[in-house]
Amino acid sequence: MNKPSSLPLILSLLLAAAGCGSTEPVETETPAPAQEVLRGSRYCEILLGDADLGAGTVTIDVYNTQGLNECPAAAWGAVDEAEVKAMTRADVVVLNGPRHWMIDSFEGSKVLDPEVRTLSGIEMRKTGTLTLALAEASGEAKPYQTRTVRRDTTWGYDAGKPVHELVDPEGAVYDMQSYSVQEVQQEEASLAKLGETLTLPAGWTFRTRVLDEELEVTAVDGLAVVVQDDFGNTYQRSQQ
Repeated sequence: MNKPSSLPLILSLLLAAAGCGSTEPVETETPAPAQEVLRGSRYCEILLGDADLGAGTVTIDVYNTQGLNECPAAAWGAVDEAEVKAMTRADVVVLNGPRHWMIDSFEGSKVLDPEVRTLSGIEMRKTGTLTLALAEASGEAKPYQTRTVRRDTTWGYDAGKPVHELVDPEGAVYDMQSYSVQEVQQEEASLAKLGETLTLPAGWTFRTRVLDEELEVTAVDGLAVVVQDDFGNTYQRSQQ
């Protein structure tokens, strides 16, 4: 079955930026309840896509290492996409990560399927399933393009901790929920100077500040508005 050539890239960008929704409001970026320290913790995802050209849709199951392991570099580097494809019979396999959380706590996240599955040597759990129109999945994905996602989450940021924020031309604030090291090597300490290297659209600004009090960033009425920057770092619109 022939698939659009851009599908793996677009799925990766779309899901990393937006998270994943199904009949249950879940998302790809789902911290496990047992995690004691979220900020800075590392995780990876493997996206398994099955396209139905007759229906014009693609269904993606999202597997995440969060709460099981921190996606060891050697193991992640050895993941064989062809092996995963043969094992799962997926039409499309996309590696998303490594990524690191920039939140300190959460409410409302859940694992879709708690059963542990080993994919190419890495233990993972299914954290979401998403069905998209092929036209949407194969469309062009751009940095700073906002997307609205179904999920019931509240990200918590502790007082005294730094937050990294994008501000759009209308003054809406987006707080970084995770940063990516998939394409560009970044560290938590280097994020404060991120604004010097981002290619921001006209009217957008980047800032870093230390919180005087706890900040909560909530999906309003089950909807979160998210955006990514040039380097794949993910932000959610705040109620500030």
